[in-house]
Amino acid sequence: MAKASYKVPASINRSFLDHEITLSKGGWAAKPSPIKQLLFFGGCGLALLWITTSTFISSASPAFVILFLIWGLAAIVYFGGMTKTRQLRVRTLPALLAYVPAKARHVYVRRNSNPSDFYSIVGIDSIDPDGRIHFPDGSEGQVYLIVGSASYLLFDADRIEILDRVDSFWRKVDTSCEWVIITTKEPQRIHHQVANLEKRNHALAIRDPDLVELQNEQYDILTQHVGGKFTSIHQYLLLKGKSADALRRAHTILQAEVEGTALMIKEAAVLDRIDAESMLRVFYRGRNDFSSGTATLN
Repeated sequence: MAKASYKVPASINRSFLDHEITLSKGGWAAKPSPIKQLLFFGGCGLALLWITTSTFISSASPAFVILFLIWGLAAIVYFGGMTKTRQLRVRTLPALLAYVPAKARHVYVRRNSNPSDFYSIVGIDSIDPDGRIHFPDGSEGQVYLIVGSASYLLFDADRIEILDRVDSFWRKVDTSCEWVIITTKEPQRIHHQVANLEKRNHALAIRDPDLVELQNEQYDILTQHVGGKFTSIHQYLLLKGKSADALRRAHTILQAEVEGTALMIKEAAVLDRIDAESMLRVFYRGRNDFSSGTATLN
């Protein structure tokens, strides 16, 4: 039975400091708090008290000391708060400090620039003709064009069945492979329509000029308008395994899911190198194809 709501599950990598205790049965202290949060509040409170009474702050004016205490308490409460993944907010401080400098948020991609920074973002060594992606850390990946079953017109029974299937699917996925869902808005795919038009053209027994002109007009409409100006939502699945064996196991799970039921994934097509590069180019070329000479990390 599908759940009415979902939450982030507790991590398996839990220590003694992650155990939660309740200080009282009522008031603000009735909410369970992990031991690491209580230790953080206690240690920072003692440090703030020592700074206020034993450093140059103690010789300042009373108004300045009061303002310093208010600022210190506010900082302790903020950085001692918990994130959605039940981690102290202070643990995000090193990443924030590393992101503050402008050079950490801008990567130069001019021809005479050092390519190391840009390569650290792209992170792809090569793509085989069959679409197998090789990453610099030794992992391998494969991109699939997928079609799901989600819709606003689903009946409640179908929605529950899909949620149950998705829940059971993620329970059997191996953690040695990353499953990345990529959603893009691209021109509509017209491969099947163009192929059918070519088949009709070859089967045309009488090469009447009017019929040939009509087919050329249909071809122009498909390639120039439908496949060029009209966009639709496409979804891709990137499997990134730590090794070739991990990627093979993930592919087996995906194949079994597609062949077994259409509740989660109705279709999945492997992309070759040309199609994979076309999909990845949407992310790596930037908004202006790097014409300005810099790539901005948002």
